[in-house]
Amino acid sequence: MWPEPLSADARQLDEHTVDVVALDGRGAEVARVRCAYNARAGCGALGEMRVVDERGAPAQRLRALVLMVREALRFGAGRGIRQVWTEAPGRMAPLARRISGLAGAERGGRLRFDGELHAVRTHALRSSDAHGRLVVDEGGEEGTDGAVDLLR
Repeated sequence: MWPEPLSADARQLDEHTVDVVALDGRGAEVARVRCAYNARAGCGALGEMRVVDERGAPAQRLRALVLMVREALRFGAGRGIRQVWTEAPGRMAPLARRISGLAGAERGGRLRFDGELHAVRTHALRSSDAHGRLVVDEGGEEGTDGAVDLLR
């Protein structure tokens, strides 16, 4: 298990690239995602999320991913990004749908999720809390925990 509390931070690499990292309670990086954006075009893309420290419990891994999405959306909103998109493998589709509120469209064996940043961020903030816990809805959390456990 990772030391608590988990947090997320955005680290600007250049004018079009940011790494969003999840940190454990000691400040050690436990997960990361690279994002590309173009503020002038108002578009941003979330890359592939990776758990980089295998010691995290499945629930912690899920929370780390949720925290990174929330931080990436916060960062994008602060840069004037209006449209966002990402792709997810089939096993991660339940989590992507749950966080984004989007259905996703199949593209080459993966699902593409794209939408207006404001709507996606609003949904992400409503469907999770500041600690990265998903808010349980009537549909439950079916499929999300198992998917995160497969990330390596």
